[in-house]
Amino acid sequence: MALVGALGLAGITAIADRLAPARAEAILVQAQAQPDDASVARRQRIDSVRNWGYWLSSVEVSGVSAAPHDLMVIDSEVSDSRSFEREYTPAEVALMKRRPDGSARILLAYLSFAEAEHYRPYWQPDWDDPAKRPDWLGRPNRRWAGNFAVKYWRPEWQRLIFGAPESYLDRVMAQGFDGVYLDRADAFFDWRKLNPSARREMVAFLSRLADYARQRNPHFLIVMQNAEELIEDAPVLAAIDGIAKEDLFYGVRRAEEPNKPEDVEWSLQLLQTARLAGRKVLVVEYLKDADKIATAAKRISEEGFVPYFAPRQLNCLNPPAVPDASGRLPDFPCR
Repeated sequence: MALVGALGLAGITAIADRLAPARAEAILVQAQAQPDDASVARRQRIDSVRNWGYWLSSVEVSGVSAAPHDLMVIDSEVSDSRSFEREYTPAEVALMKRRPDGSARILLAYLSFAEAEHYRPYWQPDWDDPAKRPDWLGRPNRRWAGNFAVKYWRPEWQRLIFGAPESYLDRVMAQGFDGVYLDRADAFFDWRKLNPSARREMVAFLSRLADYARQRNPHFLIVMQNAEELIEDAPVLAAIDGIAKEDLFYGVRRAEEPNKPEDVEWSLQLLQTARLAGRKVLVVEYLKDADKIATAAKRISEEGFVPYFAPRQLNCLNPPAVPDASGRLPDFPCR
């Protein structure tokens, strides 16, 4: 449903008045825009999602196909010890797009589009030698072994991501995924001192990627992880169908630790900008404590967002974060 149809322009204006001017403007521009039929269909489809799952490591096709989740984010490839083995076949992807009752689920492929990973097919063996790496390949990520910063604005990198049959996005689309879950849009933050136009370059890159995908499949979904400040850039809001946020209430500084209230409020304002503009908002919290899980689930749902709880390694799958008739959440054995 179009946003104006759902709330009425007057209602949207009243809500937008409570937000910062730039965020209010983004909502009103989107509300008054006339989306094409494919955009409306995409956003109606993802708006129906009431629960989701996020499983990147040690994924089993049978485990995904047996899961009840409305939406699942998985890797498009099978890897062992962070070494590429193979891609999922279109038949395997088709199987994972069905739930046990035969109904369709949305299946998104995780795609780190602004950080290089040495276990991807595009990685060249010569790049294992620092002296032979291309000049657009930057420093290793100290938190995630095998990941590297990239000058994502460079055409050499962007050609690896989309634009040819062997490019990352093109391969994902050929496999039959419903869309992509774009990680590291927030990489622009790391480049701001070296490249003052880093944010603008990220906006342009994401927008071009989305345009390229929709030219080939107008119903292809784009969900961006984190980087919620980019919601204030109109091309990003136009490009995405949803946004996912990690560590909204807990864990930014230390595991299980509540985030600073001002940081939470900053993120909430931006995520509500997205939601009020008709974009689905997903939240993943990496928690073990049952009381904190219950508190987070309640707060996330009250904001109109969709929660999921997982271990940070994302190496197993928890049940949907949906309470039963008594209001009790299921047990989350994967911690």
